[in-house]
Amino acid sequence: MKNIVLIGFMGSGKTEIGKRLADKLGYTFIDTDSIIENEMGKSIAEIFHEYGEEDFRGLETGVVKELSGIRGCVISTGGGVVINRENILNLKKDGLMVWLKASPKTIYERVKSEYRRPLLRVENPLQEINKLLGIREPLYAEADITIETDGIDVEKIVAIIADAYSKY
Repeated sequence: MKNIVLIGFMGSGKTEIGKRLADKLGYTFIDTDSIIENEMGKSIAEIFHEYGEEDFRGLETGVVKELSGIRGCVISTGGGVVINRENILNLKKDGLMVWLKASPKTIYERVKSEYRRPLLRVENPLQEINKLLGIREPLYAEADITIETDGIDVEKIVAIIADAYSKY
Protein backbone atom coordinates (compact mmCIF):
# COMPACT_ATOMS: atom_id res chain seq x y z
CA MET A 1 0.00 0.00 0.00
CA LYS A 2 1.61 3.20 -1.14
CA ASN A 3 0.77 6.58 0.28
CA ILE A 4 -1.33 9.29 -1.24
CA VAL A 5 0.49 12.61 -0.95
CA LEU A 6 -1.49 15.83 -1.32
CA ILE A 7 0.40 18.90 -2.47
CA GLY A 8 -0.79 22.35 -3.44
CA PHE A 9 -0.95 25.93 -2.31
CA MET A 10 -2.40 26.89 1.07
CA GLY A 11 -6.18 26.89 0.91
CA SER A 12 -6.33 24.27 -1.83
CA GLY A 13 -8.11 21.79 0.44
CA LYS A 14 -5.29 19.40 1.36
CA THR A 15 -6.26 18.95 5.00
CA GLU A 16 -10.02 18.62 4.55
CA ILE A 17 -9.73 16.35 1.52
CA GLY A 18 -6.91 14.38 3.14
CA LYS A 19 -8.91 13.60 6.28
CA ARG A 20 -11.94 12.46 4.31
CA LEU A 21 -9.85 10.42 1.89
CA ALA A 22 -8.04 8.68 4.76
CA ASP A 23 -11.40 7.84 6.36
CA LYS A 24 -12.73 6.47 3.07
CA LEU A 25 -9.68 4.26 2.50
CA GLY A 26 -9.09 3.29 6.12
CA TYR A 27 -5.64 4.92 5.99
CA THR A 28 -3.85 7.03 8.56
CA PHE A 29 -4.02 10.77 7.95
CA ILE A 30 -0.78 12.71 8.46
CA ASP A 31 -0.36 16.47 8.20
CA THR A 32 3.27 17.55 7.96
CA ASP A 33 2.54 21.00 9.39
CA SER A 34 0.84 19.44 12.42
CA ILE A 35 3.86 17.23 13.05
CA ILE A 36 6.13 20.27 12.98
CA GLU A 37 3.81 22.21 15.31
CA ASN A 38 3.70 19.29 17.76
CA GLU A 39 7.46 18.76 17.69
CA MET A 40 8.21 22.47 18.18
CA GLY A 41 5.32 23.23 20.56
CA LYS A 42 4.52 26.28 18.42
CA SER A 43 2.24 27.22 15.56
CA ILE A 44 3.61 27.50 12.03
CA ALA A 45 3.16 31.27 12.24
CA GLU A 46 5.20 31.37 15.47
CA ILE A 47 7.93 29.22 13.93
CA PHE A 48 8.12 31.53 10.90
CA HIS A 49 8.24 34.58 13.15
CA GLU A 50 10.85 33.23 15.59
CA TYR A 51 13.10 31.22 13.28
CA GLY A 52 12.30 32.35 9.73
CA GLU A 53 11.19 30.50 6.62
CA GLU A 54 14.56 28.87 5.96
CA ASP A 55 14.62 27.12 9.34
CA PHE A 56 10.99 26.10 8.92
CA ARG A 57 11.83 24.54 5.53
CA GLY A 58 14.63 22.59 7.20
CA LEU A 59 12.19 21.22 9.77
CA GLU A 60 9.78 20.37 6.97
CA THR A 61 12.45 18.45 5.05
CA GLY A 62 13.30 16.51 8.21
CA VAL A 63 9.67 15.48 8.64
CA VAL A 64 9.39 14.43 4.98
CA LYS A 65 12.53 12.26 5.39
CA GLU A 66 11.00 10.63 8.47
CA LEU A 67 7.80 9.89 6.56
CA SER A 68 9.55 8.51 3.49
CA GLY A 69 9.61 4.95 4.83
CA ILE A 70 5.98 4.59 5.86
CA ARG A 71 3.09 3.17 3.85
CA GLY A 72 -0.70 3.26 3.83
CA CYS A 73 -1.12 6.93 4.70
CA VAL A 74 -2.70 10.01 3.26
CA ILE A 75 -0.16 12.78 3.74
CA SER A 76 -1.11 16.45 3.58
CA THR A 77 1.91 18.66 3.05
CA GLY A 78 2.62 22.33 3.56
CA GLY A 79 2.19 24.50 0.49
CA GLY A 80 5.91 25.14 0.11
CA VAL A 81 7.12 21.56 0.54
CA VAL A 82 7.89 21.38 -3.18
CA ILE A 83 10.50 24.13 -2.95
CA ASN A 84 13.05 21.52 -1.88
CA ARG A 85 13.59 18.99 -4.68
CA GLU A 86 14.58 16.35 -2.12
CA ASN A 87 11.07 16.56 -0.65
CA ILE A 88 9.45 15.88 -4.01
CA LEU A 89 11.65 12.82 -4.56
CA ASN A 90 11.03 11.44 -1.06
CA LEU A 91 7.28 11.95 -1.26
CA LYS A 92 6.93 10.46 -4.74
CA LYS A 93 9.01 7.34 -4.08
CA ASP A 94 6.43 5.93 -1.67
CA GLY A 95 3.25 7.41 -2.99
CA LEU A 96 0.90 8.80 -5.55
CA MET A 97 1.39 12.57 -5.56
CA VAL A 98 -1.78 14.58 -6.13
CA TRP A 99 -1.75 18.32 -6.82
CA LEU A 100 -4.89 20.00 -5.55
CA LYS A 101 -4.96 23.05 -7.75
CA ALA A 102 -7.00 26.16 -7.00
CA SER A 103 -7.08 29.56 -8.68
CA PRO A 104 -5.49 32.55 -6.93
CA LYS A 105 -8.93 34.09 -6.38
CA THR A 106 -10.28 30.89 -4.80
CA ILE A 107 -7.21 30.58 -2.58
CA TYR A 108 -7.57 34.18 -1.47
CA GLU A 109 -11.26 33.75 -0.66
CA ARG A 110 -10.53 30.62 1.36
CA VAL A 111 -7.66 32.05 3.43
CA LYS A 112 -8.23 35.81 3.62
CA SER A 113 -9.64 35.70 7.15
CA GLU A 114 -7.02 33.29 8.51
CA TYR A 115 -4.32 35.08 10.46
CA ARG A 116 -2.23 31.92 10.87
CA ARG A 117 -0.87 32.13 7.31
CA PRO A 118 2.55 33.79 7.75
CA LEU A 119 3.33 34.18 4.05
CA LEU A 120 0.15 36.21 3.50
CA ARG A 121 0.76 38.79 6.21
CA VAL A 122 1.55 41.37 3.56
CA GLU A 123 -0.10 44.50 2.20
CA ASN A 124 -1.51 42.77 -0.92
CA PRO A 125 -2.13 39.07 -0.20
CA LEU A 126 -3.62 38.32 -3.64
CA GLN A 127 -0.51 39.69 -5.32
CA GLU A 128 1.64 37.53 -3.00
CA ILE A 129 -0.45 34.46 -3.85
CA ASN A 130 0.11 35.09 -7.56
CA LYS A 131 3.85 35.59 -7.01
CA LEU A 132 4.26 32.40 -4.96
CA LEU A 133 2.13 30.38 -7.38
CA GLY A 134 4.35 31.56 -10.22
CA ILE A 135 7.32 30.04 -8.43
CA ARG A 136 5.63 26.87 -7.19
CA GLU A 137 3.31 25.82 -10.01
CA PRO A 138 6.06 24.22 -12.15
CA LEU A 139 7.03 22.19 -9.06
CA TYR A 140 3.44 21.24 -8.23
CA ALA A 141 3.07 20.13 -11.85
CA GLU A 142 5.46 17.25 -11.15
CA ALA A 143 2.60 15.51 -9.34
CA ASP A 144 1.26 12.26 -10.75
CA ILE A 145 -2.21 13.73 -11.10
CA THR A 146 -3.70 17.22 -10.90
CA ILE A 147 -7.21 17.99 -9.71
CA GLU A 148 -8.77 21.43 -10.15
CA THR A 149 -10.62 22.10 -6.90
CA ASP A 150 -12.44 25.33 -7.79
CA GLY A 151 -16.17 24.79 -7.37
CA ILE A 152 -15.90 21.02 -6.89
CA ASP A 153 -17.45 19.32 -3.86
CA VAL A 154 -14.96 17.76 -1.42
CA GLU A 155 -16.61 14.34 -1.65
CA LYS A 156 -16.30 14.37 -5.44
CA ILE A 157 -12.59 15.20 -5.19
CA VAL A 158 -12.15 12.37 -2.68
CA ALA A 159 -13.86 9.98 -5.09
CA ILE A 160 -11.67 11.13 -7.99
CA ILE A 161 -8.49 10.57 -5.97
CA ALA A 162 -9.65 7.19 -4.65
CA ASP A 163 -10.44 6.07 -8.20
CA ALA A 164 -7.05 7.23 -9.52
CA TYR A 165 -5.30 5.52 -6.62
CA SER A 166 -7.09 2.23 -7.30
CA LYS A 167 -5.58 2.29 -10.81
CA TYR A 168 -2.12 3.36 -9.64
